[in-house]
Amino acid sequence: MQPVNSKSLFSFVCQQMDKLDNAQITVEQAREQSNLIKQANNLLKYELDRAKVQMQLSSHNAVYKDGTKIREIEIKNFE
Repeated sequence: MQPVNSKSLFSFVCQQMDKLDNAQITVEQAREQSNLIKQANNLLKYELDRAKVQMQLSSHNAVYKDGTKIREIEIKNFE
C-alpha cells in the first residue's frame, strides 16, 4: 500500500471526476469510491486531532507538572 495524504487524496478525487465525465466509470463506482475517500479523510482528520491533543497535553503537563498521557489504543502493523 502506498502512503496517502491530503494531496494524494485530492488528486485521486480529481482523476475520478475526469473518469466520470468521460464515462470511464459509472456513477455507482464513483459513489463507492467517494465513500472510501471519506473514510480515508476521516482517518487523516483523526490523526490531526490526535496530534493537536498531544501538543495541548505537553503544554498542560509542563505547566502543571502532570503526567497525563493519551492511552495508546492503536495496534502495530499486522501484515
